[in-house]
Amino acid sequence: MGRAIYSHYEDNVAPNATVTVNTGTEDPDYLAANLVDQNPAKPAQLTTTTGSWVLDWGTAQRVDWVLLPMHNLTAGLEVRVQQNATSSWGSPTVNAQIVIPAYAGDRPVGSWLDLTAQAGYSTGGFRYLRLVVVGVNAAAVKVGELAAYSTKRVLNPNVSWGARMPMARLATSNVTDGGVDLAFDFGVTIQQFSGELDTTDAGLAAVKSWWHSCRGQVRPFGLVPDEDVNEAWLAKWAGGIDPTLVINDRNQMQIQLKEVSRGLAL
Repeated sequence: MGRAIYSHYEDNVAPNATVTVNTGTEDPDYLAANLVDQNPAKPAQLTTTTGSWVLDWGTAQRVDWVLLPMHNLTAGLEVRVQQNATSSWGSPTVNAQIVIPAYAGDRPVGSWLDLTAQAGYSTGGFRYLRLVVVGVNAAAVKVGELAAYSTKRVLNPNVSWGARMPMARLATSNVTDGGVDLAFDFGVTIQQFSGELDTTDAGLAAVKSWWHSCRGQVRPFGLVPDEDVNEAWLAKWAGGIDPTLVINDRNQMQIQLKEVSRGLAL
C-alpha cells in the first residue's frame, strides 16, 4: 500500500478561478462555474463530445495536483491537464494526460494527476489551467468537479497496515408477506477510509492542522488513499479525532474519512 495523499480545504484553489468554456459548446443548464463549486453531483456540461474548460486566476497560481472525482468520461479516453502563462494552447508549458480508469460497475472511478512529476511543472505556477477532452467521448461531456490543489501533502508516517475501505450502495428494501424482497437502488455508492496512525508529535500536529482546516467534518478535501492507485475522492472527515499520547514523540489515533456523495451517474 502506497502513502495517502491529502489536502487542506483551502489548498483547493480552483474555486478562486474564473472558469470559461474554451472549446466545445456549453450546455446552458449546466454552466462552467459548476466545475469548481465543490459539489461533484452538480456537473458542468457540454453539448459536444469533445471540448475544454479554462481556469484563469488572474496571476500565476501554483497547482501541485488535480482531482476529477466525478464525470462521464469513457475509460481510457485521452484527457489532458494543461498549464500556461497565457491562454494559448498550441504548445502549453505543461501538457499531461490524466488517465481515466475503468468504471467500477456503473460508476466512474475518480482520477488524479500529480503535476509535480510532469515536465514543465513550476512551483511559481501559471495563470491558466485547461482541462481538455481530446478524444471523442461516448456521450456529451459531463464533469462533476475539477479540484486543483496548491500543495501536495503526504501522510507521513502513513496509516498502519490493516486500514479499511468499506463501501455501501444506497438502496431501500421492502419484503412482502410472502418473503419477496422488493429492492430499489438509489444509484449512489459511498466509500470510506479508516485506519490507525502511529505517528510522531510532528505527525500529530499535521493531522490536527488538517482537521482544523476542514472545520472537522464540515469542509471537503482531496484524498488519494493509495498513491500507487489511480483512485481519488473528494472527502470529508467522518467525525472527531481522539489521539492517545503513548510516550514522548509517539502518538496513536484512528482516522475516519468518508467520500462526499457524487450523486447519480452522469
